[in-house]
Amino acid sequence: CCCCCCCCLSTVFMGMGEPLLNIPGVTAAVSILQQQLGISGRSITISTVGVPNAILKLAQHQLTCTLAVSIHAPNQELREQLIPSARVYPVTALMSDCSAYFRTTKRRVTFEYTLMAGTNDKPEHAEGLVDLLQRYKLMSHVNLIPWNPVDESDYRRPSRNSVVAFQKVLEAAGLPVSVRSTRGLEAAAACGQLRNRFQKQGVENPLPLL
Repeated sequence: CCCCCCCCLSTVFMGMGEPLLNIPGVTAAVSILQQQLGISGRSITISTVGVPNAILKLAQHQLTCTLAVSIHAPNQELREQLIPSARVYPVTALMSDCSAYFRTTKRRVTFEYTLMAGTNDKPEHAEGLVDLLQRYKLMSHVNLIPWNPVDESDYRRPSRNSVVAFQKVLEAAGLPVSVRSTRGLEAAAACGQLRNRFQKQGVENPLPLL
């Protein structure tokens, strides 16, 4: 799916549908956003968990938008636990493709890393992420995302101290890093929360489908 924020300040291809499973549709949409709506490539992000061979195909289109890869773990074993599809697309192959993407497009790759308390937010995980990213020749940026608590999930939101400590390890290694601001927690409106609530409770007086 394609998500646009207010006033089209930014557009992100992400969500339940994996963008790189529909590269023709995504590239066509990017063209419309840029040429017809005047949205800058810097304001467009294509987010992917990683699809074999797809990143290289995307690179051939020479888009000016940002590629964001959901990495979430510094090694194959942990990534398989968090992302089942990682079993068929090892992190080494994913990183090699990201490096090739950078060589082809000369555009840095953003790596999204969701921090979950006790699961992947320890200093050794941060050090492992540094080692992984520095092993490959590419410009990168790490976007740290504190986990949004969801009912019936075993994962927990990390403490602020854990987030800061993780960030400092990356910064000390010279990696550009940012922490995503979380909004909507109080109203259960953060990413994944509303979907989970309505699946369980249903919607009162739903509108008819047209």
